[in-house]
Amino acid sequence: MKLATNLFIALFFILGVVKVSQAEDFYVTGKVRYADNNEIVTSGVVKLFNGDGNVEAVAPINQYGDYLLGVIRVVHAGDLIGFPNIEPEMDFVPTGYPDATNPENMVSLTISSNLSNIDIYVQRTAGLRPNVPLSSVEGKVLNNNIPVKDAIVYAMQGETYYGYGISDSKGNVKINNLPVGEYILVAHKIGTTSDSKPVIITEKPFGNIVFNVIPKTSAITNNTPFTYGLSQNYPNPFNPSTVISYSIQTDGFVMLKVYNSTGQQVAELMNANQSAGSYSVEFNAGNLSSGIYYYMLNTKGFTDTKKMILIK
Repeated sequence: MKLATNLFIALFFILGVVKVSQAEDFYVTGKVRYADNNEIVTSGVVKLFNGDGNVEAVAPINQYGDYLLGVIRVVHAGDLIGFPNIEPEMDFVPTGYPDATNPENMVSLTISSNLSNIDIYVQRTAGLRPNVPLSSVEGKVLNNNIPVKDAIVYAMQGETYYGYGISDSKGNVKINNLPVGEYILVAHKIGTTSDSKPVIITEKPFGNIVFNVIPKTSAITNNTPFTYGLSQNYPNPFNPSTVISYSIQTDGFVMLKVYNSTGQQVAELMNANQSAGSYSVEFNAGNLSSGIYYYMLNTKGFTDTKKMILIK
């Protein structure tokens, strides 16, 4: 049975009966650094947002500060924001390209070709104050009483950042571990007006703050605008590592596998449930020989295969 399956896959490749994506694939690469001293950031993610504030693609920040975003389709006005991981590095706040937290000061990108050296300089958070108690603040982000998802609320004293929170699908947002004191809370979301509130935070948690952000051009929606797609790996040819990007339209089980030219599976890059969105996966072929390989994406109602070349 296994031999028959391998022969079928090999014949599938040889005959070229593969779906060819109509979308042209572009990539954005760069480094993420701290704005105050130019040191590299060694973890986190970079997200690409469209003009309505919806996520188009996500890529991890590696230990050298590098990120690589695979973009499925042309983006005419995209904003990049670097986000920290919860652990182990959470000493900066989400910051947009090149060095801003306010979307008005971010530089939007027109992505109609590969872009490199798009470096993001993130804003640090202030350290904890010795012997100063910590507290929290929470509230809601709304648009005309409709909950707004993925708005970022910053806690600031002057130009110094002490923390942030991101609103969930119900508009709820919470910022933990704030030293007690006076703050300006600022709510930002790409494609909307911003809102700010002054607060005095005591040891008793502060709640029930309501932020109103109004769309500038079109209504905010929580519907994800993703489509199914499989990008050409980058770089290609490669040695020994390359990045494969794909997007899925709805939540579901995703399989991403690599085969050699005879149809034998040589790697399994994804085999799990994933939420709708865009993803990038690194494939390291250090233990494989030079040649032509194929990678296949299989998810609910969608299958696509592309060819890549390993040269050593």
